[in-house]
Amino acid sequence: MKKLPDMNRRLILKAGAAAAASTSLGGVAWAQGAAGTLTMGVISQQTGTFAYAGELVERGARLALEEVGSTVLGRKINLIIRDDEGKPASGVRKLTEAVASDKLKYFGGNFSSAVGLAELEVAQQEKVLQYAAGGSEDFTGARCSPYTFQWSAHPYTALRTTLEYVRKTMPDKKKIYTLTADYAFGQSLLHYAKVAAQELGFELVGNANHPSGERQYTQYFTKALSTRPDIICLLTAGADAVSAVRQFNSFGAKNIQVVGPWTLEVEQLRELTPQMRSGMILGLNYYQDIDTPANKKFVERYIAAHKSVPSYAAAYGYDSFRTILMAMNKAKSVEVDAVIKTLEGMKFDSIFGPTSIDPRTHQTVRPYYVVECKTPDAVKSEFDLARIVAQGDKPQPAEYSECKRKV
Repeated sequence: MKKLPDMNRRLILKAGAAAAASTSLGGVAWAQGAAGTLTMGVISQQTGTFAYAGELVERGARLALEEVGSTVLGRKINLIIRDDEGKPASGVRKLTEAVASDKLKYFGGNFSSAVGLAELEVAQQEKVLQYAAGGSEDFTGARCSPYTFQWSAHPYTALRTTLEYVRKTMPDKKKIYTLTADYAFGQSLLHYAKVAAQELGFELVGNANHPSGERQYTQYFTKALSTRPDIICLLTAGADAVSAVRQFNSFGAKNIQVVGPWTLEVEQLRELTPQMRSGMILGLNYYQDIDTPANKKFVERYIAAHKSVPSYAAAYGYDSFRTILMAMNKAKSVEVDAVIKTLEGMKFDSIFGPTSIDPRTHQTVRPYYVVECKTPDAVKSEFDLARIVAQGDKPQPAEYSECKRKV
């Protein structure tokens, strides 16, 4: 599987030097300031392929803070927001500036795997805690770190859950062609698409990699259809996935099932016509209809505040902040080492229901969901786009784990 290159140490040192001369901050971060204030920040993408995510992560984080009166253990919490631009170098610079200038101790918001993995190196060097949401297995795999926790499901869990549902409900569809985003996120999905396909008896008949920001997919789908697949499996996300679905619809290949194991959220689904999204099967880290007390409370408060339903980015901001606040209260400390020890193996009630954190890999052990997009005549409102049809939480098999960290 293709791996993201290790972070260039010179880039980190350069960013640190720049931080010393700058007071510009960026991201979801918490730092201990004057008079016992904790400065929390969201470092997240507000421009580029995942431009929509930054504001949504912030919305979720603010709701979590409001629930505790923006205080923890007697300290007032100050939230700062910065744009990582979807660029690893920018994320590293903003994070390093925050550590140097504001004594940042906790951060999150990195919606891009490439950015989050670059920031992982800084977090480990500076001994600050990162709660990530990117889709790469490297967060809990080859580059697992004592200072990084992963909120999103493992790519294996996502692919296995989604394809298992397809296998059970569409037993005649066996041949899969994959379209993959050619960066850490997409390549992780492709790796586990191969693993899950072998486990479930699918045949992978081909793959095409596309760069981030691709707008012309005709060439990829022309090649894909020549292999006569039963399923087009989209291993891409954000604006790229919207463009791909729109263009695939122009082919009129009604007998081919479109499956997106980690592809479209509510925001992107609303960019498609009901006819374009009808019948698609998607894997999701989060959907507003999750039936738990904590999620119902979250959805109710989110709708009241924003006149919209929450999706992946907002849920991540809310649940990750809520989890860290719970760990601080349980540890009776805001010190990073104490919070890490508390999070490792912690069992708690999240928006998913009973949840835990793997003490070695720092993977949040939680369900992954499969939804089927509704037909136009079944849609009852602008947010009634799909229904949950399955969920699963099967973890990555131990033999595939590349995390060598010992607890």
